[in-house]
Amino acid sequence: MRPGLSGWVRARLLVTFAAVAAAACVALALWVDRPVVLWAATSIDPGVREVFQVITRLGEATPYIVALLAAVAVTVGLSRLARFRHARTRLLVHAWNCWFVILACAASGVAHHALKILVGRFRPRYLLSEDLYGFAPLSLDIARNSFPSGHTQTIVAICLGLYLVYPRFALVYLLLVVTVALSRVVVLAHFPGDVLAGAVLAACVTILLKRHYRDPRVRSLLNRDKARG
Repeated sequence: MRPGLSGWVRARLLVTFAAVAAAACVALALWVDRPVVLWAATSIDPGVREVFQVITRLGEATPYIVALLAAVAVTVGLSRLARFRHARTRLLVHAWNCWFVILACAASGVAHHALKILVGRFRPRYLLSEDLYGFAPLSLDIARNSFPSGHTQTIVAICLGLYLVYPRFALVYLLLVVTVALSRVVVLAHFPGDVLAGAVLAACVTILLKRHYRDPRVRSLLNRDKARG
């Protein structure tokens, strides 16, 4: 298979994945989201909801960004102190990996906020308190807007980004993603469709950034190291 064709096939698969997910979000909005939230509001034990209120904080971006920025600073600093070129290169690869995950979280976060404003979907609390279920497009009231889930977007961008460069801890990443995504519905902050949309948005942005931003830079770094012997 020619390299250009391979890239085209991967791009087509990503577009198909996003299109199928969009159709699934529409189906969820029509037939699933409302009854699931109504069931969760009346059937989930308050004690269980309190536990998920703690779990859902794992979807907040700031701690991850701070930790990753610290990792970038440490690895770049150590690379300047490294005596051997190969050790310096390995440290710089780790720095690029961390920077890539930061960008995946930030870029998908920007896209997530833009979609929130564009779609303007009412959060579940409005369904429960005022029987409002629907959309008010182009709403700047981010606190009211439900679609897509920002916590899910954050945890998927972080965990998928880390998985793509450090796959050894795949089970930990998966557990984090599933529990945070589930928590957003349990605590009545989002509909299932919001969660799906946040996950797919983050996945698409992260995959594209790795392919077109992180990978070329790391290859260039490794090739320079190899050329120098």
